[in-house]
Amino acid sequence: MIYDIAFLIFSLFYLPTLIFKGKMHADFGERFGHYAEDKRSALLASKGAIWIQAVSVGEVSTCKGLVDKIKTNFPGRKIVLSTITKAGNDLARRLFQNDVVVIYFPLDLSWIVRRAVSLVSPSLYIMVETEIWPNMIKEVSRRGVPSAIVNGRISDRSYGKYKLVKPFLLNTMKSIRMFCMQSLQDAERIIALGAPKEKVKVTGNMKFDFDVSVDVGKSEELKSLMGLAPGDMLLVAGSTHKGEEIIVLDTFKKLLIGFPRLKLLIAPRHIERTKEIEEEVRACGLSSARFSSIISKMSEKSSPQIFILDTIGKLRDVYSIANVVFMGGSLVPHGGQNPIEPAALGKPVIFGTHMFNFREITAALLDKGAAILVRDPEGLFGSIKMLLKDEKKCSEMSKGAAIAICEKRGATERNIKEICGISSIR
Repeated sequence: MIYDIAFLIFSLFYLPTLIFKGKMHADFGERFGHYAEDKRSALLASKGAIWIQAVSVGEVSTCKGLVDKIKTNFPGRKIVLSTITKAGNDLARRLFQNDVVVIYFPLDLSWIVRRAVSLVSPSLYIMVETEIWPNMIKEVSRRGVPSAIVNGRISDRSYGKYKLVKPFLLNTMKSIRMFCMQSLQDAERIIALGAPKEKVKVTGNMKFDFDVSVDVGKSEELKSLMGLAPGDMLLVAGSTHKGEEIIVLDTFKKLLIGFPRLKLLIAPRHIERTKEIEEEVRACGLSSARFSSIISKMSEKSSPQIFILDTIGKLRDVYSIANVVFMGGSLVPHGGQNPIEPAALGKPVIFGTHMFNFREITAALLDKGAAILVRDPEGLFGSIKMLLKDEKKCSEMSKGAAIAICEKRGATERNIKEICGISSIR
């Protein structure tokens, strides 16, 4: 009851913020357990489904291999995947299409959760990373539905917040059947927060199980659409945050002196910042085009200097044609973004010092010489310049990435074995 009241008060303040930021959408009613007739029918037809909760784009991407293994190990079982963000929801619908029923996660208020769980009637509930919602866990536990955390991670920031409410989480932690954590540190933290030690396993990071296959024809088509000619080079700044784009733009201007055929693609972590970045580009005296206009062939520019990625789900395609990748969220104290995808695709990766949300991945890549850590804009400029000139170094980094990732693979398989161990369904 106390949690419901606290969460309700939070929601009353949070919902106006969503409206102000333009994040309300047509399907927002699903967060209150209300579904359109076609979605409701799909959920009713999925009784006994395996419910996976993945908050946003990163977690949804991680789910691809997990969903495939669930379909293999639980044939005939439907899968319901819920997200919180619209970007994550859009990506889930594109990735899984008709294989999975994609919904928005209900607000964690007891009466809303009961409505949603009654409709889905899951046989198994899986949380990707650390999606601990007390009322949801309480409700599935009350119905005898086993629950598990996979790819569990407790960031520094989350750990501090969870410690403040630890007394309120103890019963919730006891109700979760299995905790499959990414690292020993994550395991120690979840135990410190009240998870029974015997239920905690270190199974690794599913992000290392990234599918490295590339459609060469698709990559060449993308180069053509972007107007990239033989001899052109592409620098990709992936998942950038506020304050980083101006650093990248200044670096790009300096690089143009030695590499006049260099192009830049900026992929902001939040695409709603596209207009803001366009203004920064103009202020630097450069030209840009939105990726969506290039792909739809609506742009009047045949080959702009700078592309701004304003669509979800295309970053992997862009990484596949990059010469060098800078990983955002790392030159500002955000915690970094996941560098596995470009590294797995054989691209030399550069990131700043603020990679504390991806310590294990960062350490694995640096240990094999598969990435470069820079401390400031000057370091970023020097590293990119070196890589654009040194094909041998790029090749060595690509080989190092392949070794690092190969050594860390297998978490998805280990997680599915643990899930099968706590579930009696087939």
